[in-house]
Amino acid sequence: MKKNTIIFLSSSVIAPIFIYLSIIMLSNSSGIESILVIRDLAQTCGYPIGVGLISNLGILIWSASASISLFSSLSGLVQKRENSNLLFYGGILTLILCIDDFFLLHDKYIGADFLYITYSIIGLYILTKFRKLIFKIDFLSFIVSVILLSLSIAFDKSFQEIFPNNYINIQLYEEGFKFVGIICWMNFWWKASLKSLR
Repeated sequence: MKKNTIIFLSSSVIAPIFIYLSIIMLSNSSGIESILVIRDLAQTCGYPIGVGLISNLGILIWSASASISLFSSLSGLVQKRENSNLLFYGGILTLILCIDDFFLLHDKYIGADFLYITYSIIGLYILTKFRKLIFKIDFLSFIVSVILLSLSIAFDKSFQEIFPNNYINIQLYEEGFKFVGIICWMNFWWKASLKSLR
């Protein structure tokens, strides 16, 4: 009982307090007011609820996919090691994609080319290493998600440069492919988790 209490307090109370205070202090040292860090972006900017809604839903779906995959792989309930490894690698990749999307890493902080190449290498590794298992689970949802996410990247990288005067339409296509791709991605990992836990 005492051990469980210590684990609970350290992981669910002390760690979040540390993270919270660290973010506030780092923001203050960068000249960002505390109130701007703790408030919702829509609340701070005074925008209606629909602003950024598709992006926010995409991030929620990324995080749901990562949570499902990682929880399943680490639960100890998956009996086949290959299934557990697939879920773990997929969960890690999805978590990285979620963090990238949430913090706009590919747009502002880390070069998009580097990240896109890294994602492609990891994705190809997963597809190559676990191809038989992916076919067994649901190849269609996996490959459709990869195609749609790739189209999103193609529109982001190439079409905006080719058609700079048509930015809004290009952006609508890019985000549409990405949104549907994320949902197909979650569909695959949900099925992979479900089949692995049976």
